[in-house]
Amino acid sequence: MLARTPSDPGAGALAGFQPGDSLFTAQGRGFHGRGCLLQAAPREDVSACAARLLTQAAEQRAADAAAPDKAGLPGTDGARPLLLGLLPYDPAGPAPALLRVPRSLRRIHAPHDLPPAHGIAILQRREYPDQAGYESSVRAALERLDRDDGLRKLVLSRTLELELERPLDLPEVLARLWQASPHGHTYALPVSEHGQDYFLGASPELLVRREGRRVRVHPLAGTAARHPDAAEDARIAQALLDSPKDRLEHAVVVEAIEAALRPLCRTLNIPAQPGLTSTARLWHLGTLIEGELADPAISALDLAIALHPTPAVCGLPTADARRAIAALEPFERGYFAGAVGWCDAAGDGAWAVAIRCAQIHGRRLTLSAGAGIVPGSVPALEYQETGNKLRTVLDALGIR
Repeated sequence: MLARTPSDPGAGALAGFQPGDSLFTAQGRGFHGRGCLLQAAPREDVSACAARLLTQAAEQRAADAAAPDKAGLPGTDGARPLLLGLLPYDPAGPAPALLRVPRSLRRIHAPHDLPPAHGIAILQRREYPDQAGYESSVRAALERLDRDDGLRKLVLSRTLELELERPLDLPEVLARLWQASPHGHTYALPVSEHGQDYFLGASPELLVRREGRRVRVHPLAGTAARHPDAAEDARIAQALLDSPKDRLEHAVVVEAIEAALRPLCRTLNIPAQPGLTSTARLWHLGTLIEGELADPAISALDLAIALHPTPAVCGLPTADARRAIAALEPFERGYFAGAVGWCDAAGDGAWAVAIRCAQIHGRRLTLSAGAGIVPGSVPALEYQETGNKLRTVLDALGIR
């Protein structure tokens, strides 16, 4: 079972997070969903299923509000129902989409001044593949890129499986993830019927946000580890901006997103050069893309489905990259490199790329991270990059 300490002030607004609850945050604010009013696990027509759930939830809440014995039940801060969801990396894979309308919803703010993580002992630790196996896969990917003129990028990932001495204190872990990445997207959704197994993480990458006709996308690709010395950290950031390999990796992602969004938007603004986005551990190249939808009926979930998976987590061309990844990676990704977020009946919402993540089953955790492979990639450095990305969750657990 997931441990929880509701009275622990360190977790702040998340101290009351219970098994079966859900979370999605953005820009220092978050949605904490309590329980589940309605849910579905569709394998196709995900947008249509989401619309049905939201309609049913609105009707059910209207009926509850009209019933004298149910007046005053908690809802959604007086707003329309909201749906939280997970999209798998591969819609044709074994993991279905997960959609859930919380029984009640509250808005919360990021916690502050958490005490240091206590740390937790690891009983077993397994990398899959190990360093030699991962670097061999990178070399095989580089060979594919060299002989296939149409294939421009592959993203190869690996997993880290941990067995811990005790169950996680989920509110504390989520609070630490959120505090370490206050401007990113911390998330947690149950992935089992009993609400004990979770998929959680803290993604720095916005897949898409829709507010009315306004659309924002912030792809990240190109990564460097940060340094505690400010001068060296600044040098690393500038070197990333100047890196031909990382600029190429990033340009491929922006190009694909433009191709997906341009037909859907009346206007689309794409900066000519990427900027820098930082987390506690990493620098990323990022490009903030903004546009105006041509058709207001296109929802945030529709946009997420249209954009997913971007070359930041798959490659380009998508179908060719996906086939190559399936041949090179010795595991199913599941929800890793999928999408996680929310939407409402008006079509507004925000979806993040499901990275910097872990899936929890009792005392067992599976962490995943990937790196973009393009001509010029160095296998040892790509392995090191995945290790730096795994640190997002390891730091929240207090694991060194």
